[in-house]
Amino acid sequence: MPIYRITVISTRISNGQRIDKGLYVDIQTYSYANPIYNEKEKVANAFLYQRGVDLKKMGALNGSCLNAIRIG
Repeated sequence: MPIYRITVISTRISNGQRIDKGLYVDIQTYSYANPIYNEKEKVANAFLYQRGVDLKKMGALNGSCLNAIRIG
């Protein structure tokens, strides 16, 4: 099962929350497809539980704000 590192591309402040460039989470998936587009819930939950940031509320759960790299 591949492991992806989802990284924030640029600093963003919205709805009283802030994400800084370079902030990342690691998630494990069952497919080799990009999790930003195919497993949005898993990515959103990882940022919410590990970093305390709600990407859905900020409107930052997309490819223009996030980058995915397979690390394992």
